[in-house]
Amino acid sequence: MSRQSRHFGLKSFNFLIFFLFAASISGSELISLEKILPNIEVVTNSQDRQRGLMYKKAIPENYGMFFIWNLNKVQCMWMKNTYIPLSVAYMDRSGKIINIYDMVPLSKASVCSKKPVLYALEVNRGWFKRNNIKVGDILNLDKILQND
Repeated sequence: MSRQSRHFGLKSFNFLIFFLFAASISGSELISLEKILPNIEVVTNSQDRQRGLMYKKAIPENYGMFFIWNLNKVQCMWMKNTYIPLSVAYMDRSGKIINIYDMVPLSKASVCSKKPVLYALEVNRGWFKRNNIKVGDILNLDKILQND
């Protein structure tokens, strides 16, 4: 085997290994949110974001409240006056899930994103797990943002 063909073979092998490794670590899925969560309430103003799901005693299984902020920064929520056990996912501007937290009813502790985000989705506790949605997945937000 010539030196040139060995070099080409090694480069091809390295590229193949890199490609397979990159594909395996990305692991992100593009998820069409409205298909699995048909009832989404979008909140965009400060007053509605502050109220959130306070004082509600229950929400339907496939209901979510989608929060939109004006500034891309670390965002925080709490469960003051919220009786329902919830999970929250924080998302960046592309819809990529940065964090998912299970939140404790009536807690005044802040639950903050680990990175700057523009969006959050609150659902019944465990909904993300039951729907196999995890950190790193990307939610297709086109329809939600169009209706905003």
